[in-house]
Order: sequence, then C-alpha cells, then structure tokens
Amino acid sequence: MARRPERPSSIDRLPEEIRAEVGRLRVQGRTIDEILDHLKTMDVDVSRSALGRHVKRMSTARERMKHSREMSIALVSQFGDQPDNQLARLNLELMHGVVMQTIMATAEDEDGEAQPVTFTPEDARFLADALAKLASAEKINADRTLKLKAEAAKEAATAVEKVAKREGLSPETIALLRSEILGVKT
Repeated sequence: MARRPERPSSIDRLPEEIRAEVGRLRVQGRTIDEILDHLKTMDVDVSRSALGRHVKRMSTARERMKHSREMSIALVSQFGDQPDNQLARLNLELMHGVVMQTIMATAEDEDGEAQPVTFTPEDARFLADALAKLASAEKINADRTLKLKAEAAKEAATAVEKVAKREGLSPETIALLRSEILGVKT
C-alpha cells in the first residue's frame, strides 16, 4: 500500500521505558493531563497534542486487538468440536478479516486526519494472490471436512453392521440402515 513514509512522532522517539510508562498510565485510566504531569516529573517534555495523538493511536490499536480477540473466541465457539477443524476455520475467518481491513483501511496524515489508503499495482497483485490462496485454503478445508465426514459415516456403518448382525437383523435391514440412515452405499 503506497503510504507516505511516516515520520516518527515525538512520542515514538522517546526511549522505550518512557513509552511503556505512558501506556501503563493510560491502561490505569489516567488522563492526558495526568500523564503529562507525570512525564514532567521525569524531565520528559512532550506536547499535549502529540501525547493526545499517541494515546488515540494506542486506544485504536487496543480496540482492534480486543475486537480481534472477541471475534476469535466467537468464531472458535461456532465451528464444530474438532479442534483442528476449529483452528483451520478460525485461520480462514481471521484472514478474511485482515483482507477486509486492508481494503477498507485509512491512513492518518500528519494532521491526524483519515485518508484513504491507495494501492500500487504490486499491492493489488499481492492482495489478489492472497484472495486466491484464501479461496484455495477454503476449498482444501471443505474437502477435508467432507472426507472426515465420509470416514466417520463408514466407521459408524461398520459399527451398526456389527451390532445389527449380533442382534440378528437381516442383511436387507442392515443395508437399509447403512444406506438410509448413515448415507453409506453398500
């Protein structure tokens, strides 16, 4: 995505421990003015507007992470009870989300205003490749799910056949059970 190269903000240029302190204070619910006062006690001089933009970016990132986490939990709870299938479906759904966020993304200009993200031809090709790979992964997952269901039906049919023979059911009744109930052709 062709974005203007971002200049590090005055907050971004601060040492990591100072930025971590800003984040810690914000998580504690401190206001921008309280954080500014605390930074002054540490002999750190930043503008209120720079701190406000930084806090806003942190808040946006935190909200996106929270939303992704909630979405992940909701998606995992929706998909079957086979853990490996849940993970595959979750990965596909998350990739869909990433692609949609990329398409709908905006970038902030130096004034903090949202501007649409533009795509270079290379970006568009990359996105098209990602979509093609995503479609392929969905097909592989669907094929795998069908294969697992067919295997489970065959195993169930074998179990039904054993029990039915032991209980004295006729071969015709066993074939009917396999075909009509389990969907397994004899």
